[in-house]
Amino acid sequence: MRNWFRRLTKPWIWDILDSWEKSLQTLFSKEIVIVTKTKKQGAGTATEHFIQDAAEIWLTARLQEEAERLGVASKSISSEINKEFEKACVNGKIETKFYKSKYFKNIEATYQSIVQDLIKKYPNSKFHFQCVDAEFRNLGKKGDILIHVDDGRKISVSVKNYQNGYSSIQVCSGTFNSTLNNILFDDTDCSPGMYISPYGVKFKGSNREYRDGLVRRHYPELLPFFSKLDKINDNIRDYYINSPEAEHYENVADQWKKDCSSVGTEVAPLVVEALSFLPNELILSRMQKAIGLVSDEHLLCLGKGEYLFSVTNEDYHKLCNRVKAATLVEIESRGQSIFYHICDADGVIISINQPCTLQKNGAWFATNEEKFEGVRKKNDKGKTFMLEWGQRRPRKSKELATSTNMYLRLDEAINSQNVVRVDCFTSKDSVIS
Repeated sequence: MRNWFRRLTKPWIWDILDSWEKSLQTLFSKEIVIVTKTKKQGAGTATEHFIQDAAEIWLTARLQEEAERLGVASKSISSEINKEFEKACVNGKIETKFYKSKYFKNIEATYQSIVQDLIKKYPNSKFHFQCVDAEFRNLGKKGDILIHVDDGRKISVSVKNYQNGYSSIQVCSGTFNSTLNNILFDDTDCSPGMYISPYGVKFKGSNREYRDGLVRRHYPELLPFFSKLDKINDNIRDYYINSPEAEHYENVADQWKKDCSSVGTEVAPLVVEALSFLPNELILSRMQKAIGLVSDEHLLCLGKGEYLFSVTNEDYHKLCNRVKAATLVEIESRGQSIFYHICDADGVIISINQPCTLQKNGAWFATNEEKFEGVRKKNDKGKTFMLEWGQRRPRKSKELATSTNMYLRLDEAINSQNVVRVDCFTSKDSVIS
């Protein structure tokens, strides 16, 4: 029970042990064939994702432990959750890295106050906590933790744990094509990339033939836009996934950076123009759903030792009520970004920023590390390859994609409920309302 022992020892002891462990791992590693000094993986790496996933389990465990300690737990299951956490750490090889992360520190600074907030919100109640990240994701839900209240209530909570604070949070991810799909088609209770047709049939958004048939029947004006986005997507993927030039990242690094910007600058006004053919009320309803402020699910943001818990935050409830009553969404493109401004009679309630860019998704090997000579062994989605630094990964590169993540300045919106209407559409970029 490594994590329990860690709690009982001084941090400086673990710093020494971690240093020894790192030295031994480097000395006895069999994965390195010829290698120079490398640095730790950065944000967006597999290690980072393992830490983020483990943090959700750790948060669940800490909330459960605190409820048990205070005598407000409806079940005593913290030991089982801790075992799940330890398994996640072993599988991700992050046993020591996790405890040095800001994700861990954010949880340690806030979990006791979160439980206290629940006690105040639901006096004389008892709770237990369940990590449902993978289960709910496959159902198209946002929840990571499910809070069970002993009155039968189940509270689904999406956790946003950020290293550098939660002033801006990511609420939705997608590709150029899925941006239109997400508005045209319902995805309630669907796994990622799946949609429900107007006839109740579930289909993959990547099934272009079926998608085009639906578009042709209901919104034929959008077909040329889908065709253009398909062509952009295919050209990008073909060049970076299949071309000899892109076999090594060094050969295309400058072109990649240029494309991340220039392709987005081409796509953003294209999407805005496509949306001009759709009913504004349809776009508004999809935006309301995408940002999660009008759903039955709740939000817990952690960052810099602070937190925002929608279950107990009254200003958040005011914002949600305003978003629910919104009457209009104004849409504009600026550079490579699309902006959705959700409005009511008093002005802009909240704005969503959707940058259009490209995502490597680990297509080239070890580009987040210092360059090394020779080759290293790499497990590439179940098959081992010997790869040079920056060499294209045969399997993982197939996941290279366009990217349209949505970001919400939630903290700013909560703290600025009395918004004065300002005409921000003074540029020559695309605007619709």
